Amino acid sequence: MESKLYQVSTQKPPKLYTPQKLTKEQIIQKLESDPTKTNTDWGNEWGVSRERVRQFRRDFGLLSRREFNSELFQKALECIENGYGQITTHTFKDIDNFGIKKLNNWIKDNPELQEQVDNAKKNAYQRTHFPKNKKCSKCNVTKPIDSFYNSKSGRDKKMLMCIECDKNIVKKYYDQRDNDVLVEYKTCAILKELGPLPAHFFHKSRRTSTGLQYTCIAYGKAYSKYRNRYRDIMNQPDSPTKDLELRMLGDWKQAAYNEAKNEVQKDLQAEVEAQKIFG
Repeated sequence: MESKLYQVSTQKPPKLYTPQKLTKEQIIQKLESDPTKTNTDWGNEWGVSRERVRQFRRDFGLLSRREFNSELFQKALECIENGYGQITTHTFKDIDNFGIKKLNNWIKDNPELQEQVDNAKKNAYQRTHFPKNKKCSKCNVTKPIDSFYNSKSGRDKKMLMCIECDKNIVKKYYDQRDNDVLVEYKTCAILKELGPLPAHFFHKSRRTSTGLQYTCIAYGKAYSKYRNRYRDIMNQPDSPTKDLELRMLGDWKQAAYNEAKNEVQKDLQAEVEAQKIFG
């Protein structure tokens, strides 16, 4: 009877490092899958201490969470210089798995990095608050900062539009106004219930976008008449006479409103009648 030969394997089983029976390869894969996860969190998940996780990183040739990376640090400096002089949660939004906490840890371990960070912040502040040049929001041309009017708002305290574009727009705006009224109808700001009125019911104005005053001519006349009457009464030296005339005048603003409304309604009716006659 032929004897059977049995081959005994001498290969050792993989070494297990945690109570969850994780191998070296599995630990490396997990640590690399989430670089932002802390050693404490990994330790709680695997049933080991934070220090043990740190040893895994060291023994398996992985960067520690606080280990300095010069290339990544240069990217961080570029992000700071492209900002506005302050470091916020959005400063490093374009760098994966990097934030203020990691930067502060690096500075804590390497205090000489602080000067580079401060210089980057100063450069960003200088660029945004005291720029030498600026791009016009209208013509999209980059011009010297003196080519912009001063402004009370904005980091650089300058207008978004250059002086040349601003002047061109203002000139065009007033040229339109000087040449013609820009609308055929307009609603009086006071007699709103009468709806849109013909443009000739208003005086022209260079201060409005329509080229017409906000209130119609009829209301302006009525308001001026009753206001002047009120002022004359208030200038009366005799108090009894003043009180009597004020009572007779009543609510002069409402009186002006009523008179103007009646006048406009009459004018509108007259235009309707004229239209019937002359077509």
